[in-house]
Amino acid sequence: MPDKSILDLSRLEEAFEDDVVGIADLLEMALETGAKHVRSMREGIEAHEIEKVSRAAHGVKGSASNIGAPAVTAVATSIEERARLGSWDDIPGLTDRLEATYAELRAAVGQYRAEVR
Repeated sequence: MPDKSILDLSRLEEAFEDDVVGIADLLEMALETGAKHVRSMREGIEAHEIEKVSRAAHGVKGSASNIGAPAVTAVATSIEERARLGSWDDIPGLTDRLEATYAELRAAVGQYRAEVR
């Protein structure tokens, strides 16, 4: 099982019961959605559009929270808070951290998929 600080499947397992394929599919969709939000966040940073960064961070936070990805949720929350305050200083570095945390989440999802086959 994956590290619960990266992927906590307890809520999904409760909701989906024995449907491990359904859980794996939902995790894959959430990763795709998250990747789109992160791309949008990077675009917002490059264009210096704080509102775009805030919306993208909010989307990441919601998606990650729904699948039980606490580390991604925490970083996205930090980015959203800073964007709402108009504080650019930490956002690029936090976005790098978000991408690294997403890489850990992708690995955990891959591990889960391998275990449930």
